[in-house]
Amino acid sequence: MKSFIFLFFYLVITTNASSITNTQIAYPPSNTTNKVCFFSHWTVFIYNRIKNPITVHVQSGDDDLGNHTLALNENENWSFCDSFKTLFYAHFYWNSRTAFFNVFDTQTSEKYCSKWAHNKHRRCFWLVREDGFYVGGHLNPFPQGWTKLHDW
Repeated sequence: MKSFIFLFFYLVITTNASSITNTQIAYPPSNTTNKVCFFSHWTVFIYNRIKNPITVHVQSGDDDLGNHTLALNENENWSFCDSFKTLFYAHFYWNSRTAFFNVFDTQTSEKYCSKWAHNKHRRCFWLVREDGFYVGGHLNPFPQGWTKLHDW
């Protein structure tokens, strides 16, 4: 009986029972390694869609991810385990313009980012454009699925 229980748990742990995903959407790799999370595992992406470079400084109460200069179509991304109170905010600099706001919190993630599904990696995408900042749960062609949340 012990052998049967051991075999059952071994098969459950080692079997990948995930569904087939849409192969047409190629999500970019994240800059950080995969983590094992008790709740949701997130990756947040910030894409520059402005011809000129922008600078982004992302941080939380625990982590300072530093300054990153992004050329057109480049992205900054990071992964983390959500603790239901996780908060990341960012400073954006473009020419003489600046903006500062939360790029990840519980309210924004639940409303605009990818939806929860058991054992699924969740994503949140930001597009930085000349007219403002857009958020979405998938890397869709603009403007389908994007919501403008902030102006410069």
